[in-house]
Amino acid sequence: MCSESSPKRPRVYLHVGAPKTGTTFLQGVLWENRGSLEQQNVWLPGAHPEDHFNAGFDLRGVEQDADDPRERWAGAWDAMAAEIRGSGSGSDVVVVSDERLAACTIEEVARSVASLAPAEVHVVYTTRGLAELFPAEWQEHVKDGGDTRTFDAWLRDVVAAKDEGGEWFWEVHDVTDVLRRWGSAVPAERLHVLTLPPPGSPPELLWERFTSVLGIDPGGVDTGVRANSSIGAEGAQVLRLVNEALPPDFPVWHRVLLARDLLAHTILATRETKTRITLPAEWAQWVREYTDQLVAELKSQDFHVVGDLNELMPGDDVFERTAELNPSDVLDTATDSIARLLVHMSNERDLAREEARQEEAERIHREHRQLAPVDRIKRTVVELGEQWKLVRTMLVVWRKMKSLRK
Repeated sequence: MCSESSPKRPRVYLHVGAPKTGTTFLQGVLWENRGSLEQQNVWLPGAHPEDHFNAGFDLRGVEQDADDPRERWAGAWDAMAAEIRGSGSGSDVVVVSDERLAACTIEEVARSVASLAPAEVHVVYTTRGLAELFPAEWQEHVKDGGDTRTFDAWLRDVVAAKDEGGEWFWEVHDVTDVLRRWGSAVPAERLHVLTLPPPGSPPELLWERFTSVLGIDPGGVDTGVRANSSIGAEGAQVLRLVNEALPPDFPVWHRVLLARDLLAHTILATRETKTRITLPAEWAQWVREYTDQLVAELKSQDFHVVGDLNELMPGDDVFERTAELNPSDVLDTATDSIARLLVHMSNERDLAREEARQEEAERIHREHRQLAPVDRIKRTVVELGEQWKLVRTMLVVWRKMKSLRK
């Protein structure tokens, strides 16, 4: 029995994904409302979301290119775990969110949980129906991984690899396998499975489900944050063709910062005209049989399910053949994207120039303040002379008179 003076161990909630199940939205709400959440004794370690991603990269042993300009992540997980253990923040709840943690192996799971001892570790995992998940993940593979496969080819490969392995999709979306791996170190009652609300639901509903697991009030926060929007069939085709044209040795960090963050998220995803990518009807039976089995397995376990497992079942209206893309629409998308890319780069260049100008002005100002009063006056007169003709003329006359006196 713990004495009254023994410190209360925090509950650490590892939000492990899965990708494309509202994780961007949840992370946005968490970080945008960090101050409000701290008033409820909810703490996010680190300074920004990338700290959690870097810790996840380190935990999973992801190699980083030597010339990658992003922050180095070697040792990031142990550093974050140490921060949690020694924070002394008094927070009841600690949240770490990285959707790629769903791919952790049993060994990586054991390491993560052991590094957080003596905290009470919980795992939060969100899932959604395959009918919406397949199109969303294919787009993510094209954006993030440089995939060149068409949707049909990618889909065939993914389904064929269900029991064979080798596809990232199942590492993070095979619900029972993800829970099995995390369940090797976390009790079933601390494994929280959230179903993603169906399309058209208010975004607050997913936040309410998430906060019910944390045991906090969902109110008092701003949920109007950016979600991870679709790039549409035309955008996916443009980016897929770009992937085919890129050299094989194109750096991963270039792909992340340029192809994904800039071209996909900033430009293609914000286009108003986009064709929705849908699952072909020939996959309806396979998806329904898989989902029936998944729901039965989840109901037979002691996992804490938040939401409705029936939300994983596909409706009758989600299976249809995506309309054949008109080549002219793809060309229009590519042309518009190139134009917007050039404008964006021009604006970024102008912004960089303005920042450089301000930095130079601040440097001169600092030097100016360090001068002796007489020298400061002299420099001010010279600077005014460079801007005003009258001052410049007076300065020339003064210099001539000074030389005559000598």
